[in-house]
Amino acid sequence: MTQKETTASFVLVFRLLRVSVVTKGLTMSERKAVTKQMALRYQKTGCKAKGALLDELVNLTGWHRDYARAALREALNPPRPRKVPAGRKPTYPADLQPALILCWSVPRAPASKLLAVTLNYLVPMLRAEKALDVTDTQATRLMLTSASTIDCRLAHERSKMRLRGRSHTKPGTLLKS
Repeated sequence: MTQKETTASFVLVFRLLRVSVVTKGLTMSERKAVTKQMALRYQKTGCKAKGALLDELVNLTGWHRDYARAALREALNPPRPRKVPAGRKPTYPADLQPALILCWSVPRAPASKLLAVTLNYLVPMLRAEKALDVTDTQATRLMLTSASTIDCRLAHERSKMRLRGRSHTKPGTLLKS
């Protein structure tokens, strides 16, 4: 494609897009596509032509001039890969969850601070009766579980126990102002 054909095709595209801007506006994906096409020309032109291209992009997209300049600069850069945080290996794996639920339900769902203290003698007792089937390392981890971790791990089970529904209690005459 020659330079004249390219320019003519761009002029045609921009005229069509101007009509759509007046009638309904451009979507962000259309604006980015136009910006990418203009960035190719923007890179190769001189200072005065860059100003004209920038004016054209501002009129076409409705962006602020500074944002349009930054968009033209960044349009040809390859997208940066997102860094995925490494994360930490869980100290208490998911296979300890059923054992923790069992240890919590035996003493009738105590608070986590009380359960954390109770686990030191409850786990060996349940293992001796073969009600709790865990390895030695899992039993040690279970006994070392902190109260806050117990709260996090048992939140779903506690929510199942919460009462649902409406209360039918109405305030008496003494409560009215």
